[in-house]
Amino acid sequence: MHFNRGLELSKQKQAEEALASFRKAIESAPDYAEAYYNAGIVLNNLGRLEEAAEMFRNLIRIKSDLPEGYFNLGTVYGVMGRKQEAVEMLKQAVSLRPSYPEAHFNLGVTYASLKNQAAALQTYQILAQIDRERAERLFGLIYST
Repeated sequence: MHFNRGLELSKQKQAEEALASFRKAIESAPDYAEAYYNAGIVLNNLGRLEEAAEMFRNLIRIKSDLPEGYFNLGTVYGVMGRKQEAVEMLKQAVSLRPSYPEAHFNLGVTYASLKNQAAALQTYQILAQIDRERAERLFGLIYST
């Protein structure tokens, strides 16, 4: 009930109310992975990055085989400037789902921001096999940093 309400409120762009519903869903069922995921997304969109990271860490604790948890935590870490932790999370996401273009892209961008051009280019080569358009964007970013 609370989870579905949270989804509806998210669609209506009522972030704080959606977050409250997801938190109630988590209170009712502490291992409700989807509630942690959606709460993390809402918190990330609100710019509450540390809280979002905590939700994604909980998601990973509950469903360690779900690449989206690692992807989102890695992305949040990247925004927070925690680049090495971002790399580790994004590598885990692509190991769980090798054809995950968004994760490969964010991994390449993170490598580029760390001035690790070799790793960024290796990621580009993998991404080019999966998503050519996204790979071209990554290529441009590698050489603009």
